[in-house]
Amino acid sequence: MKRKCAYLKMRAHWLTLLLLSDFFFLFLVWLANPGAVKIFAVIMLLYSLLTAAAGYVVDKGKEGERLLAAEKFLERQGEGEEQELLAVMDSVWHPVIKETARLLREERMYSRERQQELLSYQEFIEAWVHEIKTPLSLSELVLENRRDEMSDYVYRRIQHVQHMVRLDVERILYYARLYAEHVDYKFDKLFLRECVDEALADFCEVAEEKCVDVRIETEPVWIFSDQRALKFLLSQIFGNAFKYTRKAGGIVEVYGWKEKDGEKIHLAVRDNGEGVPKEDVPFLFDKGFTGNHPERQKATGMGLYFVKKYAELLGIEVKIEETINLDSGFGIELEFPIVLDS
Repeated sequence: MKRKCAYLKMRAHWLTLLLLSDFFFLFLVWLANPGAVKIFAVIMLLYSLLTAAAGYVVDKGKEGERLLAAEKFLERQGEGEEQELLAVMDSVWHPVIKETARLLREERMYSRERQQELLSYQEFIEAWVHEIKTPLSLSELVLENRRDEMSDYVYRRIQHVQHMVRLDVERILYYARLYAEHVDYKFDKLFLRECVDEALADFCEVAEEKCVDVRIETEPVWIFSDQRALKFLLSQIFGNAFKYTRKAGGIVEVYGWKEKDGEKIHLAVRDNGEGVPKEDVPFLFDKGFTGNHPERQKATGMGLYFVKKYAELLGIEVKIEETINLDSGFGIELEFPIVLDS
């Protein structure tokens, strides 16, 4: 009904001209023979209705052809589809159609070039990550073989640097995988405490170097997730906690528990650092966001972004503690759905 009303509005001027023509000829008939006006009025009304109906049918047929040609053109944007569209459209639309076709072809070519550039960039990053592992492994071997030749302090510092480099390399690799078309995740039944310990093992040197007190208290619960991706996610959270905890008397707390009457398992990681301003909280998971706090100006703003993205891929909910304030630390909480009996 709406389409018919729209059609009548578009053809209102033609229908008006048709009615005016009827009235004009009826006026001529009235001048010539007033008694024949009624008969001619009925005949002309029927003629006008038939003419309008025939015009409507013809227009609908042409409209269908135009829509079909336009759909083909927008889908393929080829030369043949453009000529088909030009053939069914009025000549007044030809310049617009040709210009649109030119712009669409340029945009499609540009899009293909960008996709190829992104693919090449991703392949380069993945190849670089693979190649960088060789000098990293060599440096670790040299460090172990020459341990007796250096002090414990120097040895721990170099281990700390190696650990940070490994984390950065791993972050680059996972960033490339984040936008890959096909990524295989293997979901298994995992013991939560083991996942936490495995992720924290990479931060032993950092905790020792910064004298951070790590407190872990988790219930014996099982989760269902991809072990490698979850470890990377946890490493981003722990890295953030160790980085921003207090320089003197730093504490990182890890709590894991299962809701008594709920359907979720929680894992909370908290530090006793300076926290973040409340106005920054809504943007913490945004890509590249560092906030206004001086301690975070040198950050990349990618850690929590990775946390949010991989949590979505793994079906995990991420929350920031509602009670955070400056000088009261920072906490982030993961919520795992219960899909297996603990």
